[in-house]
Amino acid sequence: MKGLKLEGVGRVSGGEYDSIKLEGVSSCSENIKAEDIEIEGVFTCGGEVEAGRMYCQGVSDFKSNIRAKKVIVSGVFNIKEGAKLEAEEISCEGVIRTGGEIYADVLRADGCISAREVYGDNITIETHFPVNRIVKLFKTSKSDIKLIEATTIKISGVTADTVNGTDITIGPNCKVNSVDCSGTLYVDSTSTVGSITGNYAIREYGQP
Repeated sequence: MKGLKLEGVGRVSGGEYDSIKLEGVSSCSENIKAEDIEIEGVFTCGGEVEAGRMYCQGVSDFKSNIRAKKVIVSGVFNIKEGAKLEAEEISCEGVIRTGGEIYADVLRADGCISAREVYGDNITIETHFPVNRIVKLFKTSKSDIKLIEATTIKISGVTADTVNGTDITIGPNCKVNSVDCSGTLYVDSTSTVGSITGNYAIREYGQP
């Protein structure tokens, strides 16, 4: 397979690659598959993407599904409504915005996540204050998600309609309409929760 590196303005042809590195302004209208994809500029993709590792510190717009082993975002990652982001591991220090669904075994975010639904095994979303420069640039200071569903959930600075899980930690500055918990639950005093259902035990601050 071939490697591709683009600097400046260019187009990415569909197909399979060893690696793709994009440093300028680029676009792709076809499906691409690569072991490693790095985006440091501006990238627009209309086709589906399959990758081993995907790293974005630029601004990306995706119109179709993304499947990867690992996704690392320190820039802005936009996904069209109806498209899915699926990964074994997602790490976000920037912004991920989608009107669709995110599936990840492990998701760790110190930036902002905006999505309709987030599913996984271990989900941690901690949007801190003050927010980083990427989040400031896009004038957002909270993560906004309709549904979060996972085994273990830890959130801070998140607005959500519904949070469902086994062990749930709702940290500072959260607003959640409803929680369904089947294990242990902690709610910070600075957060608001509408309704709580399920067979759960309240966990005190500092308890594992």
